[in-house]
Amino acid sequence: MSGSVRRGTQAFRTLGWLAVGLVCLGSLACDRTKQAPPAVQPTNAPVPLTVVAPPPAPTNSAPLAKMPERTPEELFRAGLKLWEGKGAKKDPAEAAKLFAKAAEQGHAEAQAYLAGAYRTGSGVANDAAEAARWFLAAAEQCDARSQGVLASMYGTGEGVAKDPAAAVKWYRRAAEQGLVRAQGNLGAMLFLGQGVAKDPVEAYKWLHLAAQKGDPEAVKNRGLVAQKLSAAQMIEGRKRAAEFVPVKPGK
Repeated sequence: MSGSVRRGTQAFRTLGWLAVGLVCLGSLACDRTKQAPPAVQPTNAPVPLTVVAPPPAPTNSAPLAKMPERTPEELFRAGLKLWEGKGAKKDPAEAAKLFAKAAEQGHAEAQAYLAGAYRTGSGVANDAAEAARWFLAAAEQCDARSQGVLASMYGTGEGVAKDPAAAVKWYRRAAEQGLVRAQGNLGAMLFLGQGVAKDPVEAYKWLHLAAQKGDPEAVKNRGLVAQKLSAAQMIEGRKRAAEFVPVKPGK
């Protein structure tokens, strides 16, 4: 074989091997493509939706806080409106509930009104013992009207055991605060010696004070007592009345 032919044969073989190599490289590339095909999403497939929460609406107000509990005074005032029907429809039952809430927290006026409700059966069942209990609570806080009513209840035995001495005690406390009817009743008990030792001069003092304020019963009783007094005793009684200064609640 000539040299030129031999060189041609070698060149052919070299080209053949190159072709085989290229084919193999192509096959490897194809195999890799088959092993990891590109993720192509079908054009007609639905696009998944993502729900996004809307931003909070702008506000100029502060977050709502828990409403504070009403004070005993606020409870009493709300109850008073319902009790009297001023600024609200009259509702004794609801008023009594508000009075009770305030009374349980020590509000003297609420205690007095609740006691009155029990005494008259307004908004609650009539209960003289419960009335006396709440009048006592208010009386101990120096509520003069409650002291006067409680005294009368002890005097007649309403809701409590009859006790003239207790009646005198509470009439005196109310009288010393200037409660006119209590002054008249105390004067009468001092003159008669009911629940206390007789003292006509002191009796005249209290009756004179109440009579000066226009209490008709005191005016009548003062006249009856004056008939039993000497001139000196009457002068002393009037002197004591002139020197009287009402005490302030709590004293």
